[in-house]
Amino acid sequence: MKREKRLTKREKKALSPQPRASSPKPQEHHHHIHCTACGLHLDVEMFEEAPPRAVWLRCDHHSEFASCSGCSDKTKALLEEHDRSGQPVKQASAWH
Repeated sequence: MKREKRLTKREKKALSPQPRASSPKPQEHHHHIHCTACGLHLDVEMFEEAPPRAVWLRCDHHSEFASCSGCSDKTKALLEEHDRSGQPVKQASAWH
């Protein structure tokens, strides 16, 4: 008697429904957030206020970096340097 052909892992994975991966919205960052330029601790509410006291900035690689509103120019300069050199973003030490 011949056994039935089994599906491989890859074939099973292709047949199973996959959840759609969506890019996170700035409000969906759940980690401990600090300003890239000065290291200040940022609360999620700071991004949602009007006018916002904190903003999300993106590098050319589409990674998001937090910045307090006062440091946004310095954070942009750090991200531009990162984009030019390909080195990791030079972030300030975190503080509360």
